[in-house]
Amino acid sequence: MLPTYVVYIMALAALARRSRQGAGPRPVRKIILFEPGVDPDRVRSIVEECGGKLRKSLPIVNGVACVLPKEATAMSLLSRAGEVAWVEDDFIISISTACFFVLRPRPRPRKQSMPWGITKVKAPEAWGSATGKGVRVAVLDTGIDMTHPDIRANIAGGFDCINETTNVVDDNGHGTHVAGTIAALDDDFGVVGVAPEARLYAVKAFGSGGQGQVSDIVQGMEWCIANRVQIINMSFGTVDSSKALTMAIEKAAQAGIVMVAAAGNDGRRDGVLYPARDPNVIAVAASTRDDRIASFSNSGGQVAIAAPGEDIYSTYRDGGYKSLTGTSMACPHVTGVAALLLSVSPGLARDDVREIVCGTATKLSGFSPDQQGSGVVNAGAAVARVRLSA
Repeated sequence: MLPTYVVYIMALAALARRSRQGAGPRPVRKIILFEPGVDPDRVRSIVEECGGKLRKSLPIVNGVACVLPKEATAMSLLSRAGEVAWVEDDFIISISTACFFVLRPRPRPRKQSMPWGITKVKAPEAWGSATGKGVRVAVLDTGIDMTHPDIRANIAGGFDCINETTNVVDDNGHGTHVAGTIAALDDDFGVVGVAPEARLYAVKAFGSGGQGQVSDIVQGMEWCIANRVQIINMSFGTVDSSKALTMAIEKAAQAGIVMVAAAGNDGRRDGVLYPARDPNVIAVAASTRDDRIASFSNSGGQVAIAAPGEDIYSTYRDGGYKSLTGTSMACPHVTGVAALLLSVSPGLARDDVREIVCGTATKLSGFSPDQQGSGVVNAGAAVARVRLSA
């Protein structure tokens, strides 16, 4: 077996080669992870000795994001620093991999309409005993339109990881759409969400173009843990995994947070995106109105469940409404059902939520577990099971 330090240096070299060989410009930022107990002053000193510029501290993973102008020299120096545990690209993740396409905007409704997905997952059957009231749900996305009349009463706070401010703005629309499917108000106006009384937290890690860096997502997860969020919706994905993000997900799991993510829209077999394929995350595939798995929905052994993801009508930026398609849209249906369960039984453990959500799903005929997981999420059945066991 190779010594640990040799394996580590080989990993650094591989990362450097990937940076040189990849299409387009080199990544402008790196994430450096340090061994436990390294003093913050020493961290700053190591970065400066490598000619780097600190951009973001990431205490949750004992790391930092920084710019390394002279990458080859810096990587060589870092490989000799005993306090350094790992270095990786602070690469970009896109919501476009989980949101397939945008349909034409529809007129703003004068009275409330029921999106087909809300009916399909049988959310109205649960509302007599569960509305998600008081459950803290984070939308880790492009932000939320904080003044949207159909969701503003349910927004309890937020954080912009890109600009490190509490002044959150959704300059894309994707996050607001996701938020509406989770918790649009049941108020005779606009649309209604799966859990219409859940408390929403806008955690912005993606900009107007729908792209975000790993370090911003990691910081967003740290904010969720610190603010006692119970569920995190992650309607994004990437082919590559990240050690820093994996560590953050592990910390969130240890904190008991339910995490739900989109499987991806490449239509690939064995193609579940990250972080959906992480074992601590519930991976969601997309289903259609006619009870089929959408042709664009990625499949694989990590798929846990399916939910409506085709032509989903929901809230959008600037107080608007729009229909979108993708596993991004399927994901918040499952998040909403998890919120319903926790509003009935706040003490439910993270694993119990997953087991109930999957154990009460409606299986689709003609589709394998790799395509649909346990089937389409069923809010009515899931809440009924929790009530019976209470």
